[in-house]
Amino acid sequence: MYPPIRLNVEDMNSAVKKSNIADLRQEIDVVDEKLIKLLAERQRLVEAIIAVKQREGLPARIPARVDYVVDRARVLARAHHLDPALAESIWTEMVEWFVAHEERTLDMKK
Repeated sequence: MYPPIRLNVEDMNSAVKKSNIADLRQEIDVVDEKLIKLLAERQRLVEAIIAVKQREGLPARIPARVDYVVDRARVLARAHHLDPALAESIWTEMVEWFVAHEERTLDMKK
C-alpha cells in the first residue's frame, strides 16, 4: 500500500528525554491552537470562494478539485513523515464539511 513512514527516532528520543508528559502535552496544545488558526484561515478562503462560485455560477462540488486536494494531502503527508492514511482521512472529512457548507450557503443565496 504505502511505504512505511520513517520517523526520526533521534528527534523523538530527544523530545522525550527533554520533556515530561506535562511539557509534551503543553506543546500539543500549542500545535492544536496553530491548527485551529489555520483552519479558520482556510474557512475564510472558502467563504471568498463561495462568493466567486455564486458570481460565476459554479457548483459547490467540483469532483476533480476534491480529488486533487485529497491526493495532494497524501503526497504532502509522505513528504512530512505523516501517515498518508491519516492525512487522507482528515482531509476527506474536512473537504466534505466545507463542500456541504458551500452547498448550504449557495442554496440560501438563490
